[in-house]
Amino acid sequence: MKTKIVWMLFAACMLGACSSDDELYAVEPDCLEGRWLEVYEPGVVSEGIVNYTFHATSPTTGTCLVEVSDVFSGDHQLEQHYHLTNGGRHIKMLWTDFCATGAPEYEIVTLTKSRMVWKIDDRKLYFERR
Repeated sequence: MKTKIVWMLFAACMLGACSSDDELYAVEPDCLEGRWLEVYEPGVVSEGIVNYTFHATSPTTGTCLVEVSDVFSGDHQLEQHYHLTNGGRHIKMLWTDFCATGAPEYEIVTLTKSRMVWKIDDRKLYFERR
């Protein structure tokens, strides 16, 4: 009987460990891989779109293709490298042409299969899976 209760508690803990998109502070570094669309808060008007496509080369590093489509300046592609730090709770974006000095480092507030939120200073960036 005790063994059965222990297994039930273990199963409940394991199911509880898998986060849902409703959690406010869920970070699953394995979910970073793939294509993300930057979205804006309600009321913010954007003149273009920005897509980020992440490809991992190790558990903490990889490349990111940033595709910008802007009404005024046209379409651009930029390749960056990224490095996950602080146990996957921060991401540092490195331009391929520059060294790491001065590269922006964002706090990853939320990262699930369909939603991602980054924070730098008092500003948040929102992303949806594409």
